[in-house]
Amino acid sequence: MSSLKPNPLFKTEDFDKYQWIAILDRVIPKQCWNYSEEFRARAEAYQLSGDTLGQEVFKFLSEITSILMEPLGLKSISIVEETMLAVLSDDQLALLRELIVRVIDPEMRARIADILWICKRDPERGRPIQMARVAVESYLQAAKNLENTENWMACYNRLQRAAQLAPLVDGKKSTEMCCIVVSHIEQLIDRYAVVEDEFITGSAMKVLQEDLRKSLSAIKIDLAGYAAKYAEVAAQKAVFAANFQDYHKAFYQKKAYRQIEGEWYKIANDKEAERNARLHFGEVEVWYAQQALISNEPNSYAVAAGRIKSAIAVFKKIEDTFGRRQDTSERIQELHKQMLAYQKQSMSQMVSIAIADPDDFRDPEMQQVARELVKGKTLRDALYSLAFGYRLISTVEDLQTQAEEEMQSYKFSHLIPTTFVDEEGKTKAISGNGEDDLKNTMFKIAKFYQGWYGLNFIVPACHQIRSEHNVTLEDLSFVFHENSFIPKGREPLYAQGLMAGLQGDPVIAAHLLIPQLENSLRHALKQDGSIASKKETIQDDFLLHEVLNSPDLIRVLKKDIIFTLKGLLVERMGSNLRNEICHGLLDYGHFFTPELPYFWWVTLRLCLVPTYRQWADETKEKR
Repeated sequence: MSSLKPNPLFKTEDFDKYQWIAILDRVIPKQCWNYSEEFRARAEAYQLSGDTLGQEVFKFLSEITSILMEPLGLKSISIVEETMLAVLSDDQLALLRELIVRVIDPEMRARIADILWICKRDPERGRPIQMARVAVESYLQAAKNLENTENWMACYNRLQRAAQLAPLVDGKKSTEMCCIVVSHIEQLIDRYAVVEDEFITGSAMKVLQEDLRKSLSAIKIDLAGYAAKYAEVAAQKAVFAANFQDYHKAFYQKKAYRQIEGEWYKIANDKEAERNARLHFGEVEVWYAQQALISNEPNSYAVAAGRIKSAIAVFKKIEDTFGRRQDTSERIQELHKQMLAYQKQSMSQMVSIAIADPDDFRDPEMQQVARELVKGKTLRDALYSLAFGYRLISTVEDLQTQAEEEMQSYKFSHLIPTTFVDEEGKTKAISGNGEDDLKNTMFKIAKFYQGWYGLNFIVPACHQIRSEHNVTLEDLSFVFHENSFIPKGREPLYAQGLMAGLQGDPVIAAHLLIPQLENSLRHALKQDGSIASKKETIQDDFLLHEVLNSPDLIRVLKKDIIFTLKGLLVERMGSNLRNEICHGLLDYGHFFTPELPYFWWVTLRLCLVPTYRQWADETKEKR
């Protein structure tokens, strides 16, 4: 509309000269967008022929029939009104008031009347209300002309706009226009009540429910009976849909009509009938899950499990709304078992993704650096060198930069949630989940680096140390001597855990060191004067995720190591070792992943931090 400018040369005779109404009559289908395209083509043709007046006439007609949306809707009124007030002159509005008298086509009359109603700049008081009335009547006629079981949206849009305008015309003291719109919709529903494959009825019912809900209360004496009548029609339509050959289409139609049915019973204030309709709605999701198996969809069991999960959500919402009852509780339990069974069966259908051989990630040069770092040294010097001789902790800033670059390079990939499942197909984590995208990407990148360092640095260094030292628990006593990080009485547990990791036994190392590390972090908070327990009557100690998320921990540990520990131990998008191991979710083979040696190394480093400065000074003196 930005090109519309006041044009004092425009007269109704100018439009008659170009027989615009006759052109309008020939355009099929009768929709403003099609009118706009025809008028635009005419404007271009007259421009080429040098007929400036013809060009301006059809350019103006094309502009007013392509305004923003089709039809004009209340949700965009503020934008529409602002635009029109800015570009339509009083002369142009006066011209539209003259043109509407000549137009018979209901689609065009509705558009012009709606524009005049929105602009409200007619010198005759009350005229805008009259234009709104014309718009309502014209939209209803246009909707009837566009009734189509295949393309119901055009009809629905015009019914909706008529329903939006009618209460504004009526005001607080009348229901005349609302009655006209309601009557029109009722007749439409009657015409299509026995037609099986259509949703024009459902769309019309939604107009009654959403746009005329308040008006129905004033119009219908027996609103409950009225709503129940249409609820039965919606239920029958849902039954019809079960016969469709396309079960995807059947699902969406069954689902929509069951939802409409439930809404009618809500209007009728019949809670029991509404609840039953919601139960049918949930069973539609179950039916759709079964179709995935019957039709042998790709990854059918995974698809079916996802649809069962949606059904469970419906039944849980029913319990939230109507209260828990035995039938829903039993159904939820039954469906949950079914979902778990489908998830387990889905693992056999998973498409195998070619993953590079572990050898492809081996870096011989880095492995040699690791071996040389500890080679030929005493056990004490070798462990300190392993812990501090090479920077293995990624900074939060570096991870954030890499994550932002990755998300920018693959702009849309993070918008699509990725589901991570366990060996039984149960969902463990979902990435691409809103505002946590950046953090999740950072944990994912950190996990890769941790595994790489575990494989190429920590494992070969430990192997080199074992080849030179027959390590005993006594040999590790220097780690625990007056160590502020390790509480009294915990030294033997740390010793056995560190020994197991050094000897290549991650099962024992993880089971011993993870809970001890959790305790040491609480201990460190207390030593700093911070609270490491809950403030309720029962003062439970903080669990690991609560410790790591404590704002006081930054005074004890650097933010980089805190982020590293979160990813290793408690974050779903990281390694999540604490939860996976302490809840018995890993089988034996899963302990032999490179993240476990990395965790062992981080624990060794934390144990040696309190005495690192002393060792470093001693090393300088030896030199």
